[in-house]
Amino acid sequence: MNPTEVTFFSDSDKIAGYLFTPEDWKAGDPPRPGILVLAGYSGNTQADCTHMMKRLCSEGWFVFGYDYVGFGKSEGKRNRHRPLEQAQNTYDALTYMQTVPGIDPERLAIYGTSFGCANGIWVTAHDERVKCLVTSVGVTDGYEWMRSIRRPWEWLAFRERVLKEAQQRVVSGQSTLVPNGEIMLRDPESQRQRDMHAQAGHVFQSEERDLESAEAVMRYRPDWVIDKISPRPVLMIYAEHDNLVPPVQQLTAYEKCGEPKKLVMLPKSGHYDSYEFRNPVTCQITYKETIDWFRRYL
Repeated sequence: MNPTEVTFFSDSDKIAGYLFTPEDWKAGDPPRPGILVLAGYSGNTQADCTHMMKRLCSEGWFVFGYDYVGFGKSEGKRNRHRPLEQAQNTYDALTYMQTVPGIDPERLAIYGTSFGCANGIWVTAHDERVKCLVTSVGVTDGYEWMRSIRRPWEWLAFRERVLKEAQQRVVSGQSTLVPNGEIMLRDPESQRQRDMHAQAGHVFQSEERDLESAEAVMRYRPDWVIDKISPRPVLMIYAEHDNLVPPVQQLTAYEKCGEPKKLVMLPKSGHYDSYEFRNPVTCQITYKETIDWFRRYL
C-alpha cells in the first residue's frame, strides 16, 4: 500500500501531501471518513507516520498526511519550527481533504503523534470540522515541555538565552542558528531513534534550528484551549516511561479536557515504543485504541 503524492498550498507555499485510499473504494461509492495524521517535531510524515497511516487506511478510511512547511518535501524556509504556521498548514490540509473525491467533508478526524498532538489539540479546538481527535505521546504545553526536559539550572540558562537572542534579533534582524539537539534535548532513547532513522535512509534537511523556534514553542500552549473541544471526543495515549515528553503533559491536559474522553497508558514504555518501527508489540495497543475510537465516534 503506497500513498498518492499530492500538493496543496498553505500561505502560498506548496505543501507535500500523502494520500492513502482504501483498496476497496471505487469511484461512485458512498463517501467515507477522512483522517488527517500529524507528524511530530521532525516535521517529516514519512519518517514518523507511515505505519499508522497504512494501518488506518486498511480499516477502510481515507488517510492523509503532509510535511510541515519547511520540512520534508514541502516548500518554505528551512531551519525553523513555527507551531502557528503548522496549525495553518493543518487547517489548509483539512480544506484540501474536503476536495478529495471519496472523502466525506463532514466526517474528518485528526490523529497526532508527539508534537503533532499539540497541533491536533490546537486545530481541533479552533476548527469544528474536526469531529474526533486522537493524540499519542503528545506535547500539550510547549513552555512546560521545554522546561521539563531540562534540569532546573539548565532551564533557567536556556530561557535567558532565548530571551536575550529575541531582543538582539528584533533590533538586528539576524537570527541565531543552533544544533536542533540544543532545543529538543535528546535522551539516550531519542538519540537511538535518530540513529535508526539515519540507518533507514530518512533524510533530515538540517540539524540546525533558529533559536526563535524555541521561543515559538514556549508560547504554544494548546492545553489552554483543550476544554473548547468538548463535546467532540478526545482519546489521549501516553507512555508510562516517556522521557522525551513526560506523561505529566498528557495527564494535565486530560484533566482539563471535557467529555467524552479516554486516557490510555502504554505500560513500561518509552516515547518511541508507541511506533511500530520501534516496538511492534506495544504499538498494537495504540492501533487498537485508535481504531476503536474512530469506529465509535467518526
